[in-house]
Amino acid sequence: MSAWARRLGAVAFACAATAGLVGLSRVPWTAHPGEQGQLRLAWRFRSELVQACRRLTPEELAKLPVHMRRGEVCEGGLRPYRLEVWVDDRPVADDTIRAAGAHADRPLFVLREFDLAPGRHEARIRFTPLGPAEAETGTDERGREPRGAAPPLVFTAPLVLAPRQVALVTYDEERRALVRRRS
Repeated sequence: MSAWARRLGAVAFACAATAGLVGLSRVPWTAHPGEQGQLRLAWRFRSELVQACRRLTPEELAKLPVHMRRGEVCEGGLRPYRLEVWVDDRPVADDTIRAAGAHADRPLFVLREFDLAPGRHEARIRFTPLGPAEAETGTDERGREPRGAAPPLVFTAPLVLAPRQVALVTYDEERRALVRRRS
């Protein structure tokens, strides 16, 4: 095959690829199909450090190599939080948010999206700190909030959503509160 034939083939291929791209760029596409609105929760939260320390028994110390023997062992990380979301007095989320990282020392991240029908809705969001013992179950033995922790963050507001509108709730560090951002 001659050099001119290869060049002509390459030019023909480039023109066909360009025409294909132009054609595909004109295909209609919607990022959010349907007429649903959306409640979006998105924030980063720096929780307080919690540690649980205990003294090792003589038997536990004897099992450890000499260079690893310490009288006290501490485990901990950032305090986990419980996220509860209600829309129109109906629970839509109940999750425990934990810190990431090998030592659970990274900030807590919340990113949740809930599709809602257009119209008026009552939203209630509660972000509650969990104590060390409550971190597994979400409440203490009497169903109370943990002692010594920060008060819960609560957001309650009516939402009026148009089709494909997003209501964003985030954390405002200056006010130390959950707030709705206007689009």
